[in-house]
Amino acid sequence: AERLGQPCELVGYDVDPDAVVAARAAGVDARLADALGRDWGDETFDVVVGNPPFLSQMAAATSRGGSSPHGGGPYADAAAEFLALAVRLARPDGGVVALVLPQSILGSRDAGPVRDAVGAAAELVWSWWRPDQRLFDAAVNVCVLAFARGPGRTTSPSAWAEVVTGELGVPTLDPAGLDTDGTVGDRAELNANFRDEYYALVGAVSDAGTGPPLVTSGLIDPAVCRWGERPVRFAKHEYAAPRVDIARLSGRFPAWAARKLVPKVLVANQTRVIEAVADPDGAWLPGVPVNTVTPHDPADAWSVAAVLTSPVASVLAWQAAAGTGLSTRSVRIGPALLAGLPWPAGPLDAAVVAVRAGDVGACGREVCAAYGLDPVPTTALTAWWDAARP
Repeated sequence: AERLGQPCELVGYDVDPDAVVAARAAGVDARLADALGRDWGDETFDVVVGNPPFLSQMAAATSRGGSSPHGGGPYADAAAEFLALAVRLARPDGGVVALVLPQSILGSRDAGPVRDAVGAAAELVWSWWRPDQRLFDAAVNVCVLAFARGPGRTTSPSAWAEVVTGELGVPTLDPAGLDTDGTVGDRAELNANFRDEYYALVGAVSDAGTGPPLVTSGLIDPAVCRWGERPVRFAKHEYAAPRVDIARLSGRFPAWAARKLVPKVLVANQTRVIEAVADPDGAWLPGVPVNTVTPHDPADAWSVAAVLTSPVASVLAWQAAAGTGLSTRSVRIGPALLAGLPWPAGPLDAAVVAVRAGDVGACGREVCAAYGLDPVPTTALTAWWDAARP
């Protein structure tokens, strides 16, 4: 109201009675109500601002138990619902929205329908996000997004990720400019282990015995498995070289282990760049939630590892999932993301030779060449990738 320099109507909704009392004292027509459950009819506003609650849909106390009527999937944070509602309530011929939101809104899968709907109705005109500043009293990393509505004002799908990638200096890459031949998912089966596998492994892991090594995300570096070189924590215990006693697995899990003990590539799930390592002999069992990429042709394990050990794969991962990592400087790597990465049309022989020798930098440059990238973009990509790798 002070910025406008003219009288305006200030309306607010909150479920906290103390907040309502304080807002009324400041001159706001504050009302005790749940905005998400209110019937708004055809009401619209010039400006919609807020710091909505972040309610994890993974928790029993706050899960909605299904998809949201505001567009979010069953595991979308409730803040996505507030964003969808806020954009709908902003005047379509010039209304503005500004919300404090969890950074997961930028890339999480179940918030995707909300991003699509918001992007079709409004333009992202301003954002705030910092990797090393915690200015808000929140248990998660946050961003602030501002949107403007109006004829022709839309938000491109890539703009959401750029809130993060722009601050982190991650290069941009247009997949349409790559020479490609299908995707990683065309050549491999991809999955990750979850809670059931975790609990099945708990009683079967030890530093003794001769069973297959257990490889967790913390043991995976680009092209290198650190099993036996660095200690690892699993199920609240520390191990020097954990192995799995297959005889102690029960139910369906011996068969699960047999399916995993084949030529494959293991990929860490929370990293700055994609960290993948080939297991051409099928000797390792993946921990939880390590990604497993099992090529249809076992001989392709090294090729898959080479493609994933490249700046192209890592940049495209950031463009697809920026904001999903537990850390501000990491990205969540999952099977769907990996499956959708493009496969290079050019030869990979030199890249395979490099990754087998542990020459990660050379592998990355050879994969860039297989995508048909010219030296200038390749230099920018590899410079960022070299600095981001462990």
